[in-house]
Amino acid sequence: MSADQRAACNRPRNYDLLVLVLVNAVWGGTDVAAKYALSEMSPPTVAWTRFTIALIAFLPALWLRRREVPRTVRGLLPFAALGLCGFFGNFMLHYYGLSLAPATHATALRVSEALVILVLSAVILRERVRRRAAMGLVAGVIGVMLVLDLHLGELSLFRSGYRLGDLLILSGIAVEGMYTIIGKRVLAGTRPLTATALACAFGWLMLSASYGPAVAADLAAHPPSWRALLACAYLGLLATALGYWAWYRVLRRHDSHRVGITIMVQPLVGIPLAAVVLHEAVGPAFAAGAALIAAGVYLALGKAPPGEGDPAGDPAAG
Repeated sequence: MSADQRAACNRPRNYDLLVLVLVNAVWGGTDVAAKYALSEMSPPTVAWTRFTIALIAFLPALWLRRREVPRTVRGLLPFAALGLCGFFGNFMLHYYGLSLAPATHATALRVSEALVILVLSAVILRERVRRRAAMGLVAGVIGVMLVLDLHLGELSLFRSGYRLGDLLILSGIAVEGMYTIIGKRVLAGTRPLTATALACAFGWLMLSASYGPAVAADLAAHPPSWRALLACAYLGLLATALGYWAWYRVLRRHDSHRVGITIMVQPLVGIPLAAVVLHEAVGPAFAAGAALIAAGVYLALGKAPPGEGDPAGDPAAG
């Protein structure tokens, strides 16, 4: 292969890496935005408002691609599962947990989702986990611990003050890991934008059916401020509509565990942002931790040695 051919092959990989870094940077700010919204709104109301905004953004795509929507219950079941794992179940657990736990800790705990995806991709999808990817995960986990400036025995998970919130957040993370695993199989026959829009629609329907009257009562009794609504708009438009679609576009072309490891970027944004906006403490080892997380992402998605590359998937646009 010539130098020009190698450069052409590397361009999509570099582009995907940049997209994942940017998406996870956006997601890194979601706990701060959600924490702000939760100061005025209940967890179901924040989740419902977020996904209502995202669904409005997705409606034109659903209309234009209505021929791609399955017409049978069996055909819709995978998208209902995506809505349950990636939207309804995950965010109800996460937002109830976030109402009890600090945003910094919730963001740092997100790195455990990379481990969930790594294990599930090997067990369910039979993906071959490269040595570089495993090393990247280890580097990233150590980096997050340095960013937090904590030892495992000191995590609030083991202190009564935040126990319930942490457990709810970790439960939501485990549920969300299935969103990537199920999505990897769904994307074999569905374009990323269609899959994301249908998953959001099902998640919104589940939220509305379960919490609709409570959300309506909450909004009527305590109308949110424009700042809370702006936070929900950030969550709905950037983090959900744009972020989830971009995630699936890249996931379609790469192994799920390699895509999942880039979640470790989120604490680099979320923890400093929480320190500035919410005045939550940031440890002095942040720079060293940031360097390790960056190294972990590079190892996970950087160019593989000969014989270890993952075959590219269908590059069709979403």
